[in-house]
Formats: sequence, structure tokens, C-alpha cells
Amino acid sequence: MVQSKKDLFGAVFAEFLATALFIWIGCGAAISSNTWHSGNSTPEVGSVVGIAIAFGFGISVLAYGIGHVSGGHINPAVTFSFLIRGEMSLASAIMYMLAQFFGAFIGALFLYASVVGLTTGCEGNSVDTIDDGANERLCASSCTLDADSGLFMDCGPPFGLGTNVVSGAIGQGSAFIAELIGTFVLVFTVLMAAVHRSNGSGPNAAPIAIGWSVMLAHLVLVPLTGCGINPARTFGPAIVALFFGADSFVRGAWVYYTAPFAGSLCATLSYEIIFKHVPTVGEEAVTKRPPRSSSVVGNIPEGLASKFVDEA
Repeated sequence: MVQSKKDLFGAVFAEFLATALFIWIGCGAAISSNTWHSGNSTPEVGSVVGIAIAFGFGISVLAYGIGHVSGGHINPAVTFSFLIRGEMSLASAIMYMLAQFFGAFIGALFLYASVVGLTTGCEGNSVDTIDDGANERLCASSCTLDADSGLFMDCGPPFGLGTNVVSGAIGQGSAFIAELIGTFVLVFTVLMAAVHRSNGSGPNAAPIAIGWSVMLAHLVLVPLTGCGINPARTFGPAIVALFFGADSFVRGAWVYYTAPFAGSLCATLSYEIIFKHVPTVGEEAVTKRPPRSSSVVGNIPEGLASKFVDEA
């Protein structure tokens, strides 16, 4: 079905806006949950849970908000799945991805504007003289500690705006596998809960399952990789943090731009080859029902992702 340019513009803008808000919500929670307590740089249990809830619930809320307009991808890895399934044209997929990356950048800019003052009490102070509500954890993660003077200097964005970093405790190969599996969980949930014709959740419940999959991936991956599973989520904070003084060219950066697409490919192939046509429990009863949309939140034909099959 060929859609008008106006429809495509609305869908692309929805992806841009939702991704910007997703970054502000999720990475904002990562900053807030780590700001109000001191200690070392290792994430605490409460912080990990708070971050996971913010990212998971954020996806659910935004998918409900824009699902009927664009399909609610908010992630280039999800868009990639629907591209290789033939439900989007290459031109539409590229426009979606560009909107997602640019949205992540704008969301990170607004997040920086929201939290830029947090490191005021760090600059030029030592561990013993930190002031203005800052603490050692915040200063150590956001500033450089001068070895000679013992003072925090050259402070960048607080906590690097939640930039993804591979933990020094694991190898980059392990990080790749972890990010691949995390993305697999997300995309597989999208396909089975929102696209499969016999899914048991119903199209209007799919965003809940998808949000939970994001939350679960974060519970596992935050201490290991910061949990990317979304190249746009990695890109936006990293670029903005780099602009404002952080060292965003971090160890294992390549992982976040390769593993999500590999995980998406694996999930899509699993769905297409194994699960798409396998009879499911109660399928006879399901087939007697009127056909329904396979969008995240209803009324978008041909899957969660896109109405735009041929824009070229």
C-alpha cells in the first residue's frame, strides 16, 4: 500500500519525537538514580532497577503514544527487522533510522540542558570540599581528578549523559554476545507479541510485553555494557557528551553499532523460519475470529513497524 508523503512525514516525525523523549527519560533516570548517593562507580542495585524501569516503561508509554502513527519502532534495530521482512521499503527504513538517530541527539541535548548544573560543586574542589549538592560518585564519574593538586577539573556532562561503556570486567566479545542476546529478546518479543497472527496478548497489550523485554534486558546488561540494544540510544548521548567535554570514544564502542543489528537479524530469522507458520495453541479458535491488525497498538497493517511498503 503506497502512502502519501504527508503520512510518511508524520510517521518519521513521530519516530524522531519518541526517540528524543526516550533518551530524556531513560538516560535521565540513569543520571538521577546515580546522583543522589555517594560511593564508588559501580552501579548499585537500586540504581539498576530504577534505570531498567525507566527504559522499560518509557518504551511502553511511547509505543502507545505513536504506535498508531508510525508503528512505534523507536529503535533502528526494530526498523531493521521490518526492513528485512519486506514490510518496509529501503527508503522508508532509512528515513526512520535517520529520524531515530537525530531524535536521540536532540533528546540528549535537552537532557544535558536539564542536568548541566549538577557538576558545579565538583569543579576546582577536592573530595573533601565538594559543594553544592554534588558528591564523590558524581564528581569522579564526570570530572578528571588532577593527580598533583587532588582537585576535580575539566568536568564534562554528569555521568557522561548515560553513555554506554563496556565494563572493564568483561571482554568486548562477551559484550557483543550480551548485547546481541539483549536485542534478540526485544525484537523477538516485538515479533511474537505484536506481529504474530496468533499472539495471545492482543495488539493493545503488546507495548506492555515489549516494555518488559526492555526492562529485563537492562536488569542484566546495565552493569556489563550499560545496556545499549538500540544504536540510536548509544549514539545520541555519546555525541552530545563528546561535544561538551566527555571522552565518548570509549572501549568497545563498535559493539553498540553491530550487536543490535545482529541480534535483530537472528530474532527475525527465528521468527520467519520457525515460528511464523507453526500452529499454536488454540489456533483453530483464533482463525475463526475476524482478522486484526498486527501493529503495536492496533490499526496499522502488516506488523508493528510500518505502513510504508513502497516509498521509492
